[in-house]
Amino acid sequence: MFEKLSFAHLLGAVLALSFIAGFAVFVLSGATTNKGTTGAIGAEYATIMSAEKTSCLRYGTYASITTLRRDGLLTFKPVYNSVVYVPGKHCGTIIVGSPAYQLPAG
Repeated sequence: MFEKLSFAHLLGAVLALSFIAGFAVFVLSGATTNKGTTGAIGAEYATIMSAEKTSCLRYGTYASITTLRRDGLLTFKPVYNSVVYVPGKHCGTIIVGSPAYQLPAG
């Protein structure tokens, strides 16, 4: 039986088995989940909310990301979350959320 198998056939079989084993490790390691992204979005949200609360206590108003960064309350430019600030009573209103998890319009 081994006489009929060529080197190319054996190499193909080894590569196929390697691919299957590698794919199994990839799936079992959790690489196909979005837990990392979800965690990053949540951590960024919490940091933004903390900065907004500080802005409200310190200046009596919520602020845009640009203002938070200028005042030193936020040390990074958010990647996952955006902030909509609407002036109003007390500190105003803010909406913080990730565009990645919003439903498409339509």
